[in-house]
Amino acid sequence: MRKVRPEELPALLEAGVKVVDVRPSEKRETPLPFPAEWVPLEKIQKGEHGLPKVPLLLVCERGLLSQVAALYLEAEGYEAMSLEGGLKALTEGR
Repeated sequence: MRKVRPEELPALLEAGVKVVDVRPSEKRETPLPFPAEWVPLEKIQKGEHGLPKVPLLLVCERGLLSQVAALYLEAEGYEAMSLEGGLKALTEGR
């Protein structure tokens, strides 16, 4: 699973990577500065996500849930990446 540094994000968005927010509904406080589809981690774990087989960038608050989700999706044959440090890294300017 590839970890994407925050500074790599603009190029990936420009290239058209599909962003997936894996946070549970009660944790979706931080707004996203880019379009994303919301698919909570538990749906990915159950295989009930319906995501297309395109490169996916998974995001969450701190980068941990997105790493878990990426591993599940990679096991299904997806190209899945996780935003290193999560959304906190973006807001903290790291």
